[in-house]
Amino acid sequence: MPTFPSSTPPLASEVGYALRQLLTLYPTHPLAEVFSCVSDEGTVECTQLSRHMATWSTQLGYPRSHSHTLFFPKKEHTQRLLLQRGVAYALLGAPEQARQDLHTLLQRGGTTRRLEGLTCLVLAVLATEQERYPDALPLWKQARAWLQPQEYDCLAYTWYYAKVLIQLKHLRKAHNVLTKILTPAVPDPRLPRQEERAEAYAELYAQRGGVCSLLQYRQEAIEDLNAAIELYPTCARFFSIRGLLHAKDQHWQAAYQDLWHALHEMPEDPALADCFFVVMQRLGTQLTVPTPPTMRTKGRTTHA
Repeated sequence: MPTFPSSTPPLASEVGYALRQLLTLYPTHPLAEVFSCVSDEGTVECTQLSRHMATWSTQLGYPRSHSHTLFFPKKEHTQRLLLQRGVAYALLGAPEQARQDLHTLLQRGGTTRRLEGLTCLVLAVLATEQERYPDALPLWKQARAWLQPQEYDCLAYTWYYAKVLIQLKHLRKAHNVLTKILTPAVPDPRLPRQEERAEAYAELYAQRGGVCSLLQYRQEAIEDLNAAIELYPTCARFFSIRGLLHAKDQHWQAAYQDLWHALHEMPEDPALADCFFVVMQRLGTQLTVPTPPTMRTKGRTTHA
């Protein structure tokens, strides 16, 4: 068996966090045992998960299981073991071994659509976090096609899928995807109300605001950031985005207010500091420092 680090590598932590956000877990879920070793923030109990890995590899017949000619005497059980071990590899900082197990699972015939959907979802997250966006895009689409809506969090899925579209410059598609969630033409009873998942919806509004800015829909961008801040008024990052948008439109007073609030929580952000300096020069006078709201800085996007 390969050895793994005692602490969670950065890529593994991001993969763990994303999957925690995306998956709807329950006691009999195929990945429940894997994610019993992963915190909501993506931190992995590496020692405990490595023990599970050793057990699964023994059951699979390690290392012979890496052969694409592997014979499955108990197909469903072996497929589940491959999925578990593949995800565990990703969470322990071994992405290529993870892909090998997961692609082996996809290439064998007779896999259930549910297991294939979960496999594609994990591969999509792994490709996204490694910034392999062309690889990630078809995987996100396939995961959604094969999984039932109750198997994943729709809000989190939309955020990650839109992120890939944005990175690939498919801006209008990203805008349409986000609009279907935020302002659907027909209400979808399966979606939670905004007051129930305020923080997640705020992230989606901020994401669409960024897309609108790139599309030169400046007023719509500001409106989306207004909505994000209304839903989640203690996120400094949203003030920073809106402040930069105001500065781009030469709305100096509004930019000053937002950037000052953001810098109160993000003082080491050089882009904000540079923009704030420009805004101060444009205003050309000493301004009364506004009273900051109580806010906290988020290290990651949260969909929970």
